[in-house]
Amino acid sequence: MKKISFILLLVIASFSALGNQPDTLKVMQYNLLNYGNNYGGCDNTNNNINNKNAYIRTILTAYYPDIFTVCEMGKSTSLPNDFLRNNLNIDGTNIWMTSAGANSGNSSLTNCIFYNSTKVTLLSHDVANSYTRDVDVYKFRVNSDESGQTKLVCVVAHLKAGSAAANEGTRKIMAENTMRYLEANYRGDNILIMGDFNLYTATEQAYQTFTNSNTYPDAYFVDPLYPYGVGNWNNNGAFANYHTQSTHRDDNGCHSSGGMDDRFDFILMSESVYGGREHIRYINGSYQALGQDGRHFNQSINQGVNLAVSDEVADALYANSDHLPVIMELAVGGTIGVDELLAGQLQYDVFPNPAKDNIYVRFYQDNIGKANIMLINMLGQISYNRDVVLGSGVDELIIPVDNLPKGFYLLKIANADGLTKTIKMAIE
Repeated sequence: MKKISFILLLVIASFSALGNQPDTLKVMQYNLLNYGNNYGGCDNTNNNINNKNAYIRTILTAYYPDIFTVCEMGKSTSLPNDFLRNNLNIDGTNIWMTSAGANSGNSSLTNCIFYNSTKVTLLSHDVANSYTRDVDVYKFRVNSDESGQTKLVCVVAHLKAGSAAANEGTRKIMAENTMRYLEANYRGDNILIMGDFNLYTATEQAYQTFTNSNTYPDAYFVDPLYPYGVGNWNNNGAFANYHTQSTHRDDNGCHSSGGMDDRFDFILMSESVYGGREHIRYINGSYQALGQDGRHFNQSINQGVNLAVSDEVADALYANSDHLPVIMELAVGGTIGVDELLAGQLQYDVFPNPAKDNIYVRFYQDNIGKANIMLINMLGQISYNRDVVLGSGVDELIIPVDNLPKGFYLLKIANADGLTKTIKMAIE
């Protein structure tokens, strides 16, 4: 990810004011915890597959995706279709299809993908990495685009677990193999990479490999939680809003224990998805860990009241897996490209508002050139003014405001494409 002395977080201009609404793709990634696999203390008494199916159906009432990727599916070839029949193609529904992971390494745990066939059509399935475990690559055509030109690539990875240096090194190798494959085969395309990455901090080399725009300029990924959800998240209460593991405080012999304290589960997006250049765009603010209300650090996810989901869903999340699902939504242009829908609108995001120490800004521009950031107080006086020369794509900026008087300001952003936006900001 490109870094300048600032930061930015970018949001998509709302489609609601535009006459012709784009289609939406809802995406979910979930570590199922030894689904159909008796291993590591998990067995029919504490991880029964029939019980898990009931929990999964309950979870799907809270979020019903169009593309559903999973880790920790057992290696039995019958399991994907069993999952489909028991959890998705139910109550007269018959639109869901699946493609199991390749499992070329004969692992006891595999990846898998399930998809709504009315929304997308699977074109191919390849393997980007087979070291330790397969990293599966699924390429889809988006059905709402009648021309057949809009594609989405979903990469599903379950990186090596463990905090030891050797495990971290294995994760790095798996990430590097994957990025080399994507750089060679899917440059500039709409790509999501998702899965259980087992990362303890953003400084880990695997995370840096995925997000390094210098090493992989045509295939690097943007973290939708950058910068506020990125850092040393392991057992760190400052990241309680973003932890995805572990749903259990106590040990039942199967689930990891200790309560919610790690960000292991991810959906990262290519710069094309973030910028919306190829008719698919991330819908800002849609990314979250399902059931994470930020109030369960080092606690079970269903302890007391969960403000994010119902008691029934919180209980299902607790019982089914030691991970939370992560979700996001994508806007798809359909017959009208996203670039046309957004013509004349600056693509931006600003965080936080109100601000205290820094204002974080992320925005997108097609062309290389000068951008301007200006902060104006309510008397019309310029409190901050900076020109920066930026490349095309996503750029990030940080505006220090800790020395400015408290109050309301106008933040004006102008990018190299000639687009501007003025946002009312509060500094406290």
